[in-house]
Amino acid sequence: MLRDWPNHHGYQTKLLLDLNLFFVTDGERVVELEKSISKLYLLNLDKLFPIINPLYSNTGCPAKNQQGIIRSLVLMLDQGVHDLPTWAAKVASDKLLCAICGFEFGDAPAFSSYYDLTKRLWLGSHQTQVARKKRLRSFYPKPRQKLEQGKKYKLPKHNGIVKKFAELAIRNELPAYHPERVFQDFLARCVIDSSLQMEILGNQQAFSIAADGTPFYSGASHYGVKVCDCKSQGIFNCKCPRRYSDPDATWGWDSYREQWFYGDTLFCITASDSPYDLPIYLRKAQAQRHDAIITVFALDESLKLYPNIVFKNFLADGAMDNYPTYKLVNHLGMVPFIPLDSNVKFPDHDLPAGVFGFDEHGNPLCAKGLSYHSCGYSYPKGIKYRCRFAYEGLTAPCPCSDKAYGRTVYIKPDFDPRLFPPVRRDSDGFKNMMKRRTTVERSHKRIFVDYDIEAGHCRSSRERFMRATMAAVNVHLDAWVKHPWFSIIELLNKSLVA
Repeated sequence: MLRDWPNHHGYQTKLLLDLNLFFVTDGERVVELEKSISKLYLLNLDKLFPIINPLYSNTGCPAKNQQGIIRSLVLMLDQGVHDLPTWAAKVASDKLLCAICGFEFGDAPAFSSYYDLTKRLWLGSHQTQVARKKRLRSFYPKPRQKLEQGKKYKLPKHNGIVKKFAELAIRNELPAYHPERVFQDFLARCVIDSSLQMEILGNQQAFSIAADGTPFYSGASHYGVKVCDCKSQGIFNCKCPRRYSDPDATWGWDSYREQWFYGDTLFCITASDSPYDLPIYLRKAQAQRHDAIITVFALDESLKLYPNIVFKNFLADGAMDNYPTYKLVNHLGMVPFIPLDSNVKFPDHDLPAGVFGFDEHGNPLCAKGLSYHSCGYSYPKGIKYRCRFAYEGLTAPCPCSDKAYGRTVYIKPDFDPRLFPPVRRDSDGFKNMMKRRTTVERSHKRIFVDYDIEAGHCRSSRERFMRATMAAVNVHLDAWVKHPWFSIIELLNKSLVA
């Protein structure tokens, strides 16, 4: 069961009282930790109680310091510490760090309490995870074949797998189980909602998002632990089954570094209109999972996670360039901004009247093989194209139409939503929107480089995702402190004057 859950106002009041004393006795250190203290002072964990309360029983020894452990995990990444036992011991022996986290000095939790809380928040069975570590599994060496530069995994060979999941999402029948759900709820309710109120994520009624996956390297070895006696027989490169300390990790292709990696994929959705490139959704997936499959689940879960947001624009890279994704995005009422794959093929049958093919840019061709001129979208008819000669006032070499306005054709996006999206790919609007797609790349940089979440060398998806979530919280708190500017030192000076 959960012990008393002090509200955020009580934490702020006690922290200010403690800092007044530290400011007098150890002012230099308080100034040194000014930004870190400011971030935790603003982090309101009141909405976390209804999220995690159902995870505890109503009887038994009460859990305590749960709020403080969350703050301590956020502070750990902020201070660049990645070893949990080392950090827990440091906090327990430091009066100022105890006060910042909300602990009573001398009663700070041991590192085991940190792991216990993480296990509690992860909906996957810990007993099953331990059993998987003990179970012998086949040995899979690092793949030898390398993909071409900039290329990602091809779609799975299972016929229509993306289409199958997209149709399930449209019918609202996707599997709902994902063990990271509590971490997602914590990020959404305690952090994202506050960022929305501060208006640093963009227009809530016309929300734009950018999505992409990135490799998340495991700290475990892919060789595993041998339990056979091949070595005693002089066989050193056997392929016998063995135990693995990280049974969640698999092989995947890192297209940025152009190498195979052993670990997970971290899928991130970022508010593309945010000036701070803030993430709003994280999900873990197997390393070999294609981004097109993860996108289906991510879009479905994001809309359910944020019912008060009106999602309008969806920005993604070529990995999501497939018909099921366009169908799902259109069903959700969003406008897709996805570049065409280099191997795209244009339709050559069942064409609209007056269209006899398409050029390499997707523009329709007339009977003489000349491309029409695009005049933009004409609601509700579709994308309007005019005879190029009539548009430019030239004499047409072919009698397509006897009218001075020239031949006009309309192509509706539903004719082929992939080739003819609502916003044309060669338009300035599409190009300007695609410039914001890199917000998700910068969000990855903030999580993986600035907060260096891989430095902990974690050997489970649970620990890796916990650190990714705390890094995302730090990214938002950095924006809170900066917009508008907030300083705990100024608050302390005002309280001392008063």
